[in-house]
Amino acid sequence: MKFGHRAQQYTDLADMYQKSRTEGFGPEVQKRIMIGTYVLSHGYYDAYYLKAQQIRRLIAQDFQQAFTQCDVIAGPVSPTVAWNIGEKSEDPVANYLADIYTLSTSLAGLPGMSIPAGFGEHGMPVGLQLIGNYFREAQLLGTAHQFQLATDWHTRAPAEFSA
Repeated sequence: MKFGHRAQQYTDLADMYQKSRTEGFGPEVQKRIMIGTYVLSHGYYDAYYLKAQQIRRLIAQDFQQAFTQCDVIAGPVSPTVAWNIGEKSEDPVANYLADIYTLSTSLAGLPGMSIPAGFGEHGMPVGLQLIGNYFREAQLLGTAHQFQLATDWHTRAPAEFSA
């Protein structure tokens, strides 16, 4: 493992993988892995995976249609401002809904990034999501760079974190 968490104590390669993933993945990540494994299991493959692949193709087609009219798509990262650490840890629905605006980018396999774009309710950060077309990462990064040249959001922190 070159990146991410690696267990300190292990006996062999398989043990290192198992311990690294057990220690390094929190409960939410483990839950999502288990749901994915369940969906891909025998008997559910046709019902869920194949249907999901069809929807994924439709999402990618919609993005390709949009990119005939623009170079980069901008939108919110989340439907709400950032939460305080631990605030929604017991609310799985809120956690899933927080990802709603970024899911389509991942499903379509498009490059995307989020950059600071201001502060909202209670002075909490707001993110701007930029989505680019396939193999247009340089254009996407250039757009983010121009945004940062025109604003100073990337240099600011919420008041309670400012020194």
